[in-house]
Amino acid sequence: MNIAPSPETAVGYGSDQRFAPDAAEISSAANPALRFLFAVFLVFAFPAFTIQLAMDMTTGMWVGSPILQVVTIASEIFVFAVALSSPGIRSLVFQCWPMWVLIGIAFLSAIWSRNAGETIHTANTYMTTALLGVTMVGAMPQFQCIRFSVRIMVLGCILSIAWVLLFPDVAIHQLTDPYQTVHAGLWRGIFSHKQGLGYFSGLTIGLLLFYGTSIFPLPLLIAALACSITCLAGTQSATGIVASVITPAFLYVGHIVTRFPPPERKPVFLAFAAVAAAVGVAYKLGLLNYFVVQVLGKSTDLTGRADFWPIILENFYNSGWSLFGGGFGANIAADLSEWSVDNGYVDKFLEFGYFGSPIVVLAYGAILLGGARLILTTSTESSQTNIFPFGILCVILIVNITESNFMTKSLSTVLTSMALGLIFQHRTATMQDTIPSADEAYADDELEV
Repeated sequence: MNIAPSPETAVGYGSDQRFAPDAAEISSAANPALRFLFAVFLVFAFPAFTIQLAMDMTTGMWVGSPILQVVTIASEIFVFAVALSSPGIRSLVFQCWPMWVLIGIAFLSAIWSRNAGETIHTANTYMTTALLGVTMVGAMPQFQCIRFSVRIMVLGCILSIAWVLLFPDVAIHQLTDPYQTVHAGLWRGIFSHKQGLGYFSGLTIGLLLFYGTSIFPLPLLIAALACSITCLAGTQSATGIVASVITPAFLYVGHIVTRFPPPERKPVFLAFAAVAAAVGVAYKLGLLNYFVVQVLGKSTDLTGRADFWPIILENFYNSGWSLFGGGFGANIAADLSEWSVDNGYVDKFLEFGYFGSPIVVLAYGAILLGGARLILTTSTESSQTNIFPFGILCVILIVNITESNFMTKSLSTVLTSMALGLIFQHRTATMQDTIPSADEAYADDELEV
């Protein structure tokens, strides 16, 4: 990688010293070693190489991994060091209050958790993953962090293809696997499950389709799309297909809204919201069954998930844990059902109960609302960056209907905290009326992959 200081760092942020680009910030943006470390920790936060390094595939038992332990500890030291090294980044981290609300409720739940030690450990892992996203925004402001993240996501797809070719026994589900043999023959690449690679590659495709040559020159863009599509085809993941469609769809909706003058944006935005709600109602009424069954090749009960969620919830109501929940990361679902929950909303309700789950919903709602306000107020020049928070949050909220990656060590957590960081970075810059123009933001960026 050849990295030169970008105008996104060099352009001043007005008289607000919290984001004034001091020497440390300019140095960090130009430092290849810093970006390399961000890349390494981002790959492991996908998360990648978990079963490859920490599971005995003959028994299906987790045996731990010194490598993963070192990476986890190093990533935590790294994000705190990056935050403490720069007043601007440190200020951004502290401003992102919805993230701290989620971190706080996660640690607080250890008081009543059925497994306090595991709750504290999982909460600490979540905090590190969330801070990784925010510090990336601070070290690589504006569109830099989006471009960087998508490029590393493409690297994840390339590594998955390499693992399939070099280590097929691990990178492809096998009939001899100790679990999930129904997926035999499907790819999981560097991930633990075909759904992980499917969602990851679908999201990568969607971001590449929207941002296009802002991420790579055209020849590399075509190659990156080919790698991502190959991974998605190898997983045959319906979630991945949905992610590849709705990601550019939401981003283009944001883009269209920002083409209107600010006074006219709200009714246009609400019109799109009404269309999205209508699609949801149509699915609920069964009007989209043909698409789900014939096109995606999936059952309308979400492969049986929709049938056992009520059973799990009924068991939870009768468990005595419903007021406060079983505790963050304490895996109370294992006592309630033999099935995996595979629903982020149900999962958080089981962990935080009636007391904490509304707090979690409100925190995510605040991030979504901040992203929507950004679309309604952003300048046209900054819209390419500022439509990202709303678009990516919509995708994550929808995907969590059939996946459970809220507040986990996952790409969704990194992207959520990135979205939050971009919202508050823009808010601070707007107060000083110093948002860089599109030409300033993208000129002379010499990051080469």
